[in-house]
Amino acid sequence: MIKLSKFEEDYLLLALRINKHIKGYVDFYYGPENLRKIVESEFPMAPIRLLKDSRALIQHLQSQGYDLKRERFLEKIITSMKTSIEMLNGIDYSIKDQFLKLYDVNLDPAYEIELKNLKEEINEAYEGPGNITEHMANLRLTRRVPEAQVFTMFQKALNIVRKQTKKILPNLLPKEEQISIDLVEQSNYNLKWSFYNWYQGNYKSRIELNPKYDMYWTAFLSAASHEGYPGHHTEFSVKEQMLYHELNHFEQSILIIHSPQMIISEGIAKLANSILFSNIESAEISLREFCPDISKEVPLEILILQDEIKAKISVFWYNFAYHALVDKYNEEELVQFGKGIGLFSEEQLKNEIERILNPVYSKNAFLYYLGTNILRKKYGKIPSIKEYKSLLVNPILPSDLN
Repeated sequence: MIKLSKFEEDYLLLALRINKHIKGYVDFYYGPENLRKIVESEFPMAPIRLLKDSRALIQHLQSQGYDLKRERFLEKIITSMKTSIEMLNGIDYSIKDQFLKLYDVNLDPAYEIELKNLKEEINEAYEGPGNITEHMANLRLTRRVPEAQVFTMFQKALNIVRKQTKKILPNLLPKEEQISIDLVEQSNYNLKWSFYNWYQGNYKSRIELNPKYDMYWTAFLSAASHEGYPGHHTEFSVKEQMLYHELNHFEQSILIIHSPQMIISEGIAKLANSILFSNIESAEISLREFCPDISKEVPLEILILQDEIKAKISVFWYNFAYHALVDKYNEEELVQFGKGIGLFSEEQLKNEIERILNPVYSKNAFLYYLGTNILRKKYGKIPSIKEYKSLLVNPILPSDLN
């Protein structure tokens, strides 16, 4: 078992104590169990005391003897914790200041030029009788996977991406790694999602699937790569083995939602499927393995075009969140903006508004685009296998890639 100094215990205790004030603040923790028990037995610690503790961590960081790169990484994470505590104490930061302090990135709107021709591209990709909204509704109906098949199809997708990950990244995955799948009707914190990875430590993940919510055969391959191989599960298990167990990097035993780690992690996961397969390969596999009746589907080139459109949708969701949180659009204005591209129902848009306005997950809509954009600015459209492996193995900050 890894042995911790007082500084290192105080670091983990601080994050766990913040979690008692901000539900879901800690996404996973597999560090010493005695520290978890200490916090569970306590009354929530006063935010002003937490602020004092965060300042003490910053003050004593340089005397711990870490190398400069690790020290800088820890400083950014502690700063993110301190910022969350300051906000608990009533300090009012602008959204842009929050992102710089919490996530180590600048928050600016995406260029809407990227959305300029999206409506026309959608019409081309989703051609058919009736208006685009009706056609999309029909496609969602025909592509929806029956609840009874969700578990089996997702397991098949996991097997496919795991095999390919082991092929292109040999000897990287820990031998003991494992993913379990749970079917749920409602996710934690009353928020809706189709897939979510809960990392549990010891190289194990539990992926939740909600069979009643947005389950389409076209999504299984990318979801399995995002949540599993070589996305979240792969990153977390590899870092646990190489950083936590081999190098005693205690900070890897905890993932804080509002921290620079989340930006890189979501970027890794968003690019995961592109690392494994080309657009053509991905479409061919999905048609062959998951489509119930290929004769009733669009041609391969149209399916590929639809996948390319989906990649652009992250820009839309980013600006959707920007309008909600920075420009302060009301619900009616957001729904109107969302309906402009014709892909989403009012129910879907309102569910996203609910997610964005939730204090724990309000910033998550930015993370996927920011993470992907940062990695692509550094490495191009798709990182090389060597570059992607480095992201999986090493602790990296967004500002490291500028």
